Amino acid sequence: MLFGLVAWATTLKYVLSAERLVIFAPSSMTDVLNRVAVDYENQSGVKVLFSFSGTAQLARQLEYGAPADVFITADGEWMKWAIDRQLVEHHAVSPIAGNQLVVAARNEVENWENIEILLTQTRFAMAEPNAVPAGRYAKQALISRGIWDKAAKQAVFGDNVRVTLRRLALGEVAAAIVYESDVSVEPTVKTIHTFPTNIHEPIVYWSAKVNRSKVGGNFINFLKNATARPIFKQFGFLPPPSGAALPDKGN
Repeated sequence: MLFGLVAWATTLKYVLSAERLVIFAPSSMTDVLNRVAVDYENQSGVKVLFSFSGTAQLARQLEYGAPADVFITADGEWMKWAIDRQLVEHHAVSPIAGNQLVVAARNEVENWENIEILLTQTRFAMAEPNAVPAGRYAKQALISRGIWDKAAKQAVFGDNVRVTLRRLALGEVAAAIVYESDVSVEPTVKTIHTFPTNIHEPIVYWSAKVNRSKVGGNFINFLKNATARPIFKQFGFLPPPSGAALPDKGN
């Protein structure tokens, strides 16, 4: 009988370890979620697979039927979009992190005293502003500064914020508007300016269990527990803003 129990336990462990969890997440969370997944896999025995890209691209893939268990967005607009199309369970949506919008430059560059001059007279990179959350936040900040029209003529737009960061790291542009968390994982760049949080919408990352998923909720709960919180902080993320709420209207 003891042998039978051991065999059953071994079989159960194998079955659980064979489970898969598919996460759709924004590119800005690549490093932190890969690190969180290590702890989750060790505790649960469930293998975590990621698809990292721009939030807009992931949302469209979800709409076209791509299989996933958890959908994480870099803003509330795209999460509301997914809720409106019944792609995720609306009652299981929750904020998991915040961030800061910054201007970054390569380490060897001296700090600019006038960010407005930098962003209106030199080539800089930012995410595409019509669909990508990082680009949307950046455009809002530049409009608030009264320099959007001039800055847009100097901007090199990217499909996601990591494309933007890469262009700066390669020296293709003089600066880039990215998240503080992006700067923390790229050793060749530094933050030279942090935008005040009151000149753009609050930066909130939202998570939700995809409809029909049986295992997504466990991972979302893990993202919010005491084990994951310090990891988010280590990678430059903030706690979600107090009172974070989804927009009333979708895209």
